[in-house]
Amino acid sequence: PKKPLPRTPTSGSEKPASHSSHTRSSGAKSPTSHRKEPRTPIVIIPAAVTSLLTMYNIRDFLQDFRFVSVEEKRHSGAKRENEVTINRKKTDGTVLYRVVDNPMKLSQPEWERVVAVFVHGPAWQFKGWPWLTADGSPVDIFARVKAFHLKFEGFKTDPNVQKWNVQVIEISRTKRHLDYAAVLQFWQTTERFAAKNFPQLRC
Repeated sequence: PKKPLPRTPTSGSEKPASHSSHTRSSGAKSPTSHRKEPRTPIVIIPAAVTSLLTMYNIRDFLQDFRFVSVEEKRHSGAKRENEVTINRKKTDGTVLYRVVDNPMKLSQPEWERVVAVFVHGPAWQFKGWPWLTADGSPVDIFARVKAFHLKFEGFKTDPNVQKWNVQVIEISRTKRHLDYAAVLQFWQTTERFAAKNFPQLRC
């Protein structure tokens, strides 16, 4: 007599289970291809040309821990990027952050990865954002996203910044060796906030 074939119920039950688990975890044929990007946190900065931080100098500040004025970057021939990737070096490795200044291009899943925003002052910066109140106020945004305002020491703080839940970071106009402590303040605060509110992201 011929040898019996393998039991089909066992093999049949395993395949759908594997497929089902695979579908839930990735929703695609290659889960590894979608693993890194969805875990990348996003930081939004002002698009205003008068902002101390723009796409010209944000990498110098957040990655190199040094403030370089927008004017200095322009004079040096730097080009404005539409999006900047920041390499945040930590003791256990490097973490990537995306920085954008045009949040209207973000998809809904990307909005869910916005961990921090640099506030310029005028409320129109938040026009079109999700989480606005019925009267268009951005106050609820600051409960979901950690907000910062960068200013030179000795200068007045914007009135909106004073009344909003925004953390003010001051830098010196001339003492660049003090920049490190200011940038570290941003990273430590952001990482604590993200660990509590965005455990799914790699921060």
